[in-house]
Amino acid sequence: MSPDDIVKLAMITSVVVLPALAITVRFALKPIVDAILRLKEGGLLPGSQSLAANQEVAMLASEVHHLRDEMAQLQQSVAQLQDAETFHRSLTERPAPAQIGPAPDA
Repeated sequence: MSPDDIVKLAMITSVVVLPALAITVRFALKPIVDAILRLKEGGLLPGSQSLAANQEVAMLASEVHHLRDEMAQLQQSVAQLQDAETFHRSLTERPAPAQIGPAPDA
């Protein structure tokens, strides 16, 4: 084989055979890759969670944290109101009048 024949064979291979092979591989692998990506997005593959699910979990966790803080503040406010009500009642109660003389016999 002469060097010219080798160059011609390499040109034909790179122009015709390689693109045909690439197109064939692309059409063969595309459904497989798409199926794997859908499984990962759906969370069916072990160790994979979709990005949307992770964001939703993070959002719910921050919402629960916010609600816990708000509940703690409400409990503190209720305790302060109970203390104020107790103090107000102690101020408004009138002590029983003291008896000066002897107690009446019944």
